[in-house]
Amino acid sequence: MRRSDSKGFSAAELLVAVGITALIFGITLAAFGNIARRESLVASTSALAEGIRDARARTLASVGASQYGVKIDEDRFTFFKGSAFSSSTPGNETFVFTSWVKASTSVSSLVFERVTGNASASGTIEMYLVTSPSTKKTVRVQSTGLVGIE
Repeated sequence: MRRSDSKGFSAAELLVAVGITALIFGITLAAFGNIARRESLVASTSALAEGIRDARARTLASVGASQYGVKIDEDRFTFFKGSAFSSSTPGNETFVFTSWVKASTSVSSLVFERVTGNASASGTIEMYLVTSPSTKKTVRVQSTGLVGIE
């Protein structure tokens, strides 16, 4: 049996190993980016639905003897107290979507009626990824104020 005196790796072996590592890293990074964007869409959609539900719940509970509502913009939503949105009202709570997520809706503002919890408007809010508009979630608001995610 012959023994080789060479120790270590040749330049070709190192080049192949580095190339394979870079390829695996690139594929993993691309997959992680897509997963992160989709999770951001899910989180933003859930936050919007919970914000709408919270406004309805506070209205039904007569917290502060007031109505509550949600103003929906393309890149954010604002939880507010009162029968109409005013940007200067103290206590407004704004949630900004990540830069990957946008909202599209004809329902720009929702206010809930005391006692019944009915919504001032009903319809859908489409949440989508900017990089892939076909990747979307839908928040559906019924006239009764009930909210669902599709």
